[in-house]
Amino acid sequence: MSPTEDTLTQISRLISFNSDDVSLKNDILNNKLNWDNIVKIGSKHLIIPTIFIRLKSKKLLTYLPKDLQAYLKYIYDLNEERNLALLKEVTLINAWFNAENIEHVFLKGAAMIASNYYEAIGERMLGDIDVIVPKNQSEKAFQLLIEKGYTFAKEPKINPKYFEDKHLLRLASKDYIGAVEIHFKLLDKEQKDLNPKDVLKDKQFVKEINIPIPSVKHLILHNILNFQINDLGSYYNFIGLKNSFDTLVLWPRLPKVKHKQILQNKHVRNNLNLGSIYFKDLPKLNKSLRLRYHAKMYQLKNESNTFNFWHYKTLAYLDLSKLILHRTWFFIINKNYRKDILNDQERIKAFIKSKL
Repeated sequence: MSPTEDTLTQISRLISFNSDDVSLKNDILNNKLNWDNIVKIGSKHLIIPTIFIRLKSKKLLTYLPKDLQAYLKYIYDLNEERNLALLKEVTLINAWFNAENIEHVFLKGAAMIASNYYEAIGERMLGDIDVIVPKNQSEKAFQLLIEKGYTFAKEPKINPKYFEDKHLLRLASKDYIGAVEIHFKLLDKEQKDLNPKDVLKDKQFVKEINIPIPSVKHLILHNILNFQINDLGSYYNFIGLKNSFDTLVLWPRLPKVKHKQILQNKHVRNNLNLGSIYFKDLPKLNKSLRLRYHAKMYQLKNESNTFNFWHYKTLAYLDLSKLILHRTWFFIINKNYRKDILNDQERIKAFIKSKL
């Protein structure tokens, strides 16, 4: 087993709901876990608060070195404070939209922390507040937030109307901690399993706070498809531990009659194919030739840094080439777009560097 796989396996044992905790306790007491690697990879995957809460729930936290306990608690406390502030902001936005009859559903992290599906409010880290509205109400929602004191999180240098994104420009306010993205689409590549109209129609409301969030089925689908498509998990064939943990939390809440329906989607199968390598909680799939190929490629990437480097670089250059080819003709024929690009060369360079 490669060092990366070993660390991911160790982390999966810490946060899984279906691990051998007696064996895990013995390994902790016998110093068999590499905590430096766990903290490094856990930070990269944004699951340090999750590790803290799961160890606390398993009653294993006290067996860790004191300085590590303190560090995990410190990160958790910071995230809990932030999430409480974000939830207040979500509640405010919900009230504003309701007052203006704007149909809406909170998505991803905002929905997950509002849902009460986690053991503790600070267990999950999140970035922006994502909310979907019908496309014909998106500008109204956007302008309402402007009226409430939000402004561009980053001033756009290129007109966003050249190419339609799945959400309007990101907004932020000096009075609130979270940036907000108003969505009218969910995915960069549409999937019939996750239609925005269905997400809005099938929404559920969190008791007491009356926050609209997607149904469990749509939460699972959006969690997985957002990672596989928008974050290129399928394209680069990699795993996200925060993404997998969300599925661990949600999967038992999904009626079994809907399992087969969700598993028809190839991106869902790709996601669970890799996730189930580490988590016994996730469903085991009948391994088709394609799934066996993806699992083998994933294994090779973990075993060889050189192979992983060239695998990533090759795919990154292909992805960037497709984007450049797509935009080149528009650059030639549209004078305003050409002017904006030439005036924004530093951002373009930074964007290309980030892709490669």
